[in-house]
Amino acid sequence: MHTHDTLAEIQGIYGPVIVAERVLQKLWWSGEFQQGTLHTLSGKKLERRHPGRWNKQEGPDFIDARLRLDGEELQGDVEVHFYAEDWFAHGHHTAPSFDNVVLHLLLFPPRENRPLVTRSGRQPEILVLLPYLPEDIEDYANRETLLSLETRARSAWLDALLEISLADRAPFLRAKARLRWAQKVRFARQRLDRHGWGESCHQLALETLGLRRNRAPMSALAQRHALAAMKNLSPEELFAEEKPRWKLAGLRPANHPLRRLAQYQKILAQENWPEALRRWGLLLAETPLPEPPRTRHFSSALRTLSAAVLRDAVGGTRLHTLAIDAFLPLLAAQNGAEEIFARHWQHWPLGDIPARLAQDLRALLPAEENKKARVDNGLFQGLLQLGQENLG
Repeated sequence: MHTHDTLAEIQGIYGPVIVAERVLQKLWWSGEFQQGTLHTLSGKKLERRHPGRWNKQEGPDFIDARLRLDGEELQGDVEVHFYAEDWFAHGHHTAPSFDNVVLHLLLFPPRENRPLVTRSGRQPEILVLLPYLPEDIEDYANRETLLSLETRARSAWLDALLEISLADRAPFLRAKARLRWAQKVRFARQRLDRHGWGESCHQLALETLGLRRNRAPMSALAQRHALAAMKNLSPEELFAEEKPRWKLAGLRPANHPLRRLAQYQKILAQENWPEALRRWGLLLAETPLPEPPRTRHFSSALRTLSAAVLRDAVGGTRLHTLAIDAFLPLLAAQNGAEEIFARHWQHWPLGDIPARLAQDLRALLPAEENKKARVDNGLFQGLLQLGQENLG
């Protein structure tokens, strides 16, 4: 029997990360990985022409995919797994429905040199996806968790909080948020090691401007055009490069990728904006965070970030999201002042999150005197971590 909702507990440096196999399936379907340099384990260059039909029934995950292998057209099915041994553990080597599999997509490289064969004797090519991901697998899992929290019944993910006393809920969530912060800084450090400060800022800013729906094409543009080169391209040219991949249906005008690309071009007009961001980070690290944290402190930091770094190109909750998901983790990884930036990240105002989740979370926390409970980024990030741990 073929299971499409397999979960894997992947051990990371900071603890286990729960990843659903559908996360890998969505990656193949959306193409949210670096496609220009794909090579199979046999050393052949692979091009993904069409991902195939996503099969939600028994059999391979994708039917009738169109690939190009070392320049030759190839059509057949694609099977997705975490590990190579899952092929045999699930009995695919004896099932006739898997005879037409031409590609076995894995997250991790095989642990042993065991030939992969179908019942008919075909040997599918193997592609290990992990080296081609522009983000850490934990970030993909986090977005899947957010989608789950948005769509599942309220009681399905709040029961764990309801069992904790009212006074202990916020500390509980902040402890969970620390796990997510450690993951974000670790991934930021890995990106810095590979690409350096300027290109890491460039890539992560564009990806964050794309948010969930258009992060993949934004990432592709950042990979294709380095920071200096992108200054010479218009938003219209950049938009046209990824035209088939933009997700525009139901998108608010403010989130249209052409508008976001125009905003980024305005940021690029500043000479070396990543260096301006680094200076802003040094200033933030030297400014004590009030206890308890005050809205005035963050308002001042955001005004400086907007004016001195981003040329007032981005505002509203997307400005918060840039700080939360891109700038603060990068600055912590670059400057080493991780604890200082962690406190700012914990208490930073909310970024782009579903209004319903903010309302539900606020209702479960103790209210301030004559006010509603203040929900900040750390409390919401703790909720996401809790959701990830209970995914399934």
